[in-house]
Amino acid sequence: MNTRESSTKEFKENFTWGSIGLYARTMAAFANARGGYIFFGITDNPRIAVGLTDRAKSDFDNLDQAKLTEGLNELYSPEIHWEIGLVELPLGRVAGAIYTFESDDKPVVVRKSYQQQNAKLVEGDILYRYNSRSERIKFPELKRLLDDAKLREQRAMMSHIEALVRAGAANAAILDFSANTLQGPAGQKVMIDDGLINQISFIKEGEFDEVAGAPTLKLVGELQPATTITLGADRIVRSALSSDDVLSDFLERGNVSNPEQYIRQAATGTTGFLPIQFYRALAQMSHENLLQFVTEIATRSPAKKKLLERLTSGDDMRMSAPPASSQYPSTVQRRAYYDQLSNGQLDGVSFATVSDAQYFLDAIKSLEDELIQANVDKLLVLMKTIFDEHYSSSAKVADALRRASCRVDSAMFAEM
Repeated sequence: MNTRESSTKEFKENFTWGSIGLYARTMAAFANARGGYIFFGITDNPRIAVGLTDRAKSDFDNLDQAKLTEGLNELYSPEIHWEIGLVELPLGRVAGAIYTFESDDKPVVVRKSYQQQNAKLVEGDILYRYNSRSERIKFPELKRLLDDAKLREQRAMMSHIEALVRAGAANAAILDFSANTLQGPAGQKVMIDDGLINQISFIKEGEFDEVAGAPTLKLVGELQPATTITLGADRIVRSALSSDDVLSDFLERGNVSNPEQYIRQAATGTTGFLPIQFYRALAQMSHENLLQFVTEIATRSPAKKKLLERLTSGDDMRMSAPPASSQYPSTVQRRAYYDQLSNGQLDGVSFATVSDAQYFLDAIKSLEDELIQANVDKLLVLMKTIFDEHYSSSAKVADALRRASCRVDSAMFAEM
């Protein structure tokens, strides 16, 4: 294998949960630098891609992603974003890979001290990737990270000022969370998301003393939370859109009135795997219009980069069918679901475990466009059931559902 460890690559011969602290240390260093991969199944000297042993592959394939995410969040702040996958090698061998995204909110800092084998963390430490080593950050790199953070803050402030200029002073209000005040010039009504109501204090008319010379917003009537507004009989617009809404409304094929905002959320969220062609069609955009729209969205989210890669490469998220014979139980189960789907036997599909739901979603990615189009109504009902029952509790199911939704989205709505 003609490659070396670098600022974006690290190699491990095998994967063991007992060394997860060491992997987490490297992931934090990648997040503070340019992002990077940890590859498992690569010998140290010489570099040979031997693949994972059966036990290591099983441990890697069954890695509890929610548990790892929880552990990373306990050790580091802000959150580290990452993906996991298997890499096929010659002669039927398989390597594992964990990719850590470059953080949009550097520096990622150690929240609490931690000691596991040779993975030592000290509260307040900032790790950085230097060539092939993960070390405590040095002054030049720390200064650059802090300068970048200051620049991001200045740009964010400028965007608020630009929004104020566009809206006009008479149409704008300032929400100050530190003082729990909403200050505006004319008392306009404001719609506030459910999650913010408990964080904001309002002074109702008749319950305050005005300070001479200080403009005060009077709240007349009752404040009503609004996350979804119905327009007419069947069209909706969400006032607080999230990536989960993008997925859920696609599964229900909701007749949303603001599809452009769904596309924007897909490009600025935490994952590059969200359905987008459905919303492109609702917005009556061509493929070229969609590319231009996403390209012009101002964000540093890695989701935008991944989304553009998918759009420009024509990636329809289709995977090869599971092999007919396999020694791995997970592959056997994926094949069983694939055969059911291929034969149109969706009425008998059931999920005894969370893993069954994941394997069913994996099987969807192997279907031809014609099979998806012929069975889309039943497919989406089953996928929505998985969303309702398992999406919030299983990171593996959540990832598989997003990717399967992209596959269905491409088969149904991509421009031919």
